[in-house]
Formats: sequence, C-alpha cells, structure tokens
Amino acid sequence: MADATIITYQRIFSNVSVASVGASYGSIATLSSTKPTSGVVHDQQLNPMSPSLLRIMPYASSTSIGAATGVRVVGWTGEVNTTDGLTYYIPTVLADFNLTFSSGTVPTYSLDGGTQRPFAIITQVAGTPAANLYSPGTAAAANVEPAAALVDIVGCQMVTVQFRAASGTPTMGVFATTF
Repeated sequence: MADATIITYQRIFSNVSVASVGASYGSIATLSSTKPTSGVVHDQQLNPMSPSLLRIMPYASSTSIGAATGVRVVGWTGEVNTTDGLTYYIPTVLADFNLTFSSGTVPTYSLDGGTQRPFAIITQVAGTPAANLYSPGTAAAANVEPAAALVDIVGCQMVTVQFRAASGTPTMGVFATTF
C-alpha cells in the first residue's frame, strides 16, 4: 500500500497583544472613517494572499484574571462613500469567546519580550457566529495544551481582536495566523 502526503501552506504565527486589559471590551466596534489600528491581526493590504481563515491562540500575562475573560474577533470591510470620497470601515463581529485556564499546570511561554500563559479552555459566546474550537482543557494535567479557534474571515479586509479580563489589568494577546 502506498502512502500519500497532503501538504497545505501554513504561515508562522504573529503575536498581537494589548496591555492593561480591563473588565469589558471597551469601545464597541462601529462604522468609522478612521482605519482601526489597535489589535490588528490581519490587514489585507499588508498580507494580500486573500485568506479565508484565521487561527488564534489566546493568552494572558497572568493567571489571576477571573472567570469572565474573553476575546472578540471583529472583521472590517472598507466602502468608499460616494458623497465625500472617504473610505468607511464597516465592522462585523466574527466570533466572541470565553477563555479559561486549566486546573493543571499552565504553560509559560517567554516570547517577544514578555511572558504569555495560553488558555486551555475556549468556548463560544451564545449568539455569535460559530467557529471551530480546539479546547483541550485538562488533557494532560502536567502540561496542558493551548486552546485555539479557527474563525472564518472571508470577505474581511482587516481583522482586529478585543480583550476583556474579569480582574486585574493583564496584558492579553493572541498568536494568530491566516490561511
């Protein structure tokens, strides 16, 4: 019997983080003539490969952040207004997730000049678009694998992430890649 190998092109992760995350997502994504600059994980102009999927692996700098912790993924599409010639960015919530650390040993990654502790449990917030989730929980209590989500970003020229932490003001972020 012959074996076949299937290969798909995979980009390396980029790391996007936001310091001093509060208890809410802050500003709601609304129509704007100003291009978003905070929490950008994908920009079609910088990465013109027309990706349709975004994989994110969320993390926080501290495990003392409380239970109501999350990440929201927002897609943006530009539209040129015929009245004033300005480009307006139209937001769409693509996904919203609750995040939890494992009861096992939380891994610590020392990358990009900071310490990241990946979440082991990721769940979909009710009423938001579905995503494919990898949530190992406590699969290996001594070294828990990080949770990840695969989000459909088809048609979005730009994608941003927003974070919330129930307590403390940690740095939060995602390792992200498109394909």
